[in-house]
Amino acid sequence: MGRTGLRGRGDLSCFGPNHTLQPVVTRWRRNQDGAICRKGIKKMLEVLVVKRSLSEHWVLPGGSREPGEMLPRKLKQVLWREFWPSFESLLMQGMEVYKGYVDDPRNTDNAWIETVAVSVHFPDQGDVELKRLNSHLHSCDAGVSIRWQVVDERIPLYANHKAILQKVAALFGAYY
Repeated sequence: MGRTGLRGRGDLSCFGPNHTLQPVVTRWRRNQDGAICRKGIKKMLEVLVVKRSLSEHWVLPGGSREPGEMLPRKLKQVLWREFWPSFESLLMQGMEVYKGYVDDPRNTDNAWIETVAVSVHFPDQGDVELKRLNSHLHSCDAGVSIRWQVVDERIPLYANHKAILQKVAALFGAYY
């Protein structure tokens, strides 16, 4: 946070704040008999993460929003048109867990990222929308990998996504 020593837009699309949305899609980690897994006394979460073929980092799904756009176009592409209306409604019911500056390697002194992170949690494995989401994960674009990742402090996530995920774990009293 603060001065980067870099000028111009860099890899960002505009000068000033570049707005993003980061949905944090979680579910409880379950064993084969359906019971929620625990680490000590705390329940364990799984989070939906995305990796593009040209990247070495896993990220929370989401992306850039154009001015006036509620939700990122890239997120719609990842979640496929037929599942999107259901997910959009779940996202609107989600809880905002972070809003503000993101310490990102693409930031410059003249262009930086500001994000809104929203928690979308599926508490029940029988949830109809969760089942639809799981079925759509297998029909993903070849250039994108999507998976459920166990949440803990060693999770390999990009930029400050780990800090956002830690806030979500704390919100649910889950292991991190």
